[in-house]
Amino acid sequence: MKAFFDRAIHSIGFAWCAFVIIVLAIISITFVGLQNTQSIAQIQQSFQNTSKVMLAIDRLHIDLLNAESSQRAYLITLQEDDLAPYKKALDQFSESITQAREMRSESDIQQKRIDNFVRYAEAKFALVGAGIRHVQTNSERSPKRLLKDVQISDLDLRTIYQEIIENETVIRNHLLTRLSKARKTSEANLIWFAAISIIMSSLLLILLIKHLRNVKQNALELEKNNELLEEKVQERTQALELYAEELGRSNRELEDFAFIASHDLQEPLRKIRAFSARITELYANAIDDKGKDYLSRMDNAAARMSLLISDLLALSRVTTKGKAFVEVDLNAVLEGVLDDLEIAINESNATITLASMPKIEGDESQLQQLFLNLLSNALKFRQADKAPEIKVTVSEADAPAQHLDEITSEWIQIDVCDNGIGFEQDYSDKIFTPFQRLHSRTAYKGTGIGLSVCRRIVERHGGQITAHSEVGQGTTFTMILPIAASSFHLEENSNAGS
Repeated sequence: MKAFFDRAIHSIGFAWCAFVIIVLAIISITFVGLQNTQSIAQIQQSFQNTSKVMLAIDRLHIDLLNAESSQRAYLITLQEDDLAPYKKALDQFSESITQAREMRSESDIQQKRIDNFVRYAEAKFALVGAGIRHVQTNSERSPKRLLKDVQISDLDLRTIYQEIIENETVIRNHLLTRLSKARKTSEANLIWFAAISIIMSSLLLILLIKHLRNVKQNALELEKNNELLEEKVQERTQALELYAEELGRSNRELEDFAFIASHDLQEPLRKIRAFSARITELYANAIDDKGKDYLSRMDNAAARMSLLISDLLALSRVTTKGKAFVEVDLNAVLEGVLDDLEIAINESNATITLASMPKIEGDESQLQQLFLNLLSNALKFRQADKAPEIKVTVSEADAPAQHLDEITSEWIQIDVCDNGIGFEQDYSDKIFTPFQRLHSRTAYKGTGIGLSVCRRIVERHGGQITAHSEVGQGTTFTMILPIAASSFHLEENSNAGS
């Protein structure tokens, strides 16, 4: 079984490692591909920007050429019709200048050339316009002289334009080279991605096949272990059945003993007491005081023996003769107990305070016996100079430690407090043991079984009972009980034998 779990854990761990490696590889390839895609996009954007720069410079240069051509024609012919290209260029020049200014070259040096070209172009266009207006308003200056001045001013502008175009061409070629490399890298990455994907898929397939084999092997081993477990369960079930039969026989013997104790053993005791009473009545004058004392002791011993047998029978019947659990109103139970103890309450001048009790599941007769024993003890073990004061309270409680992991249920805590003689806390467990007494029979009557019966009843209802006391300060009996006791109560021993 241990080897089975070790292989399962090893297989799962290996599969997780492979999965992590595959995921990391996919993430790495995706990252590289994303970087390459971004690089290509950036290069293409730069390439488009370079094209736009060249287009804007060309447009501006064409407007200047059209304006110059129109000016030359006008200076030669002095005809207004020759100014039509100039006027058209004048309409487009403002937009061309704006576009050229908005352009940004990939090179800072090239950008300076563009800025200089734009300034020269504006100056050139203004000069062309001034020349035309000068001829139109002043005919004294020779048009040929103006034409020569225009030709001389074109030299620097054309030189700058050529430099711009040449450098933009160099930049475009460089971008084309980078774009080509980036595309080759992208193709290589794609090939690597395909190869790695094939390898990873093959590895995953191998791992899957291995995992399926391990699952099959583990399933076979699990089936084998289940068969072994089933055999052990059957063996254990047979052993439990034998134990149940033996327990049933023991219970029947215990019931037979209880019957004998309640009938056959009680009958001789009744005869002893009857003959003792007859001897005392018929031969009272013939027996001296010492004989009468012997007869009295014999009668008391027989009565005590009869009481002990009755209490033992009551203790055994808590589990063997318990009734099925039903909903019980604890208020009604306590009212019945107070009715039973009415004489003792009045004789002791006791004050009993009862809290409002809930309804719980339980054996009503046993719960009545529980409270009867506790309240009668509180009345019995009172202080000589104080009237008994007894309080019965209830509150919500947490489940006892032994039931924390079991069925969820509501629990209550019932406290029975008195101001009696109390006892040392060291005896808090001893008092629940059968026949354990803390006082002599002459001081307080009883057999020492009452609290044992209380514990047996509480445990049958799935709860627990504890005692807290201090000499001269009184005692508190604390019971923790479930509301739904049918989920927790101890199975009756009689059921085990049925």
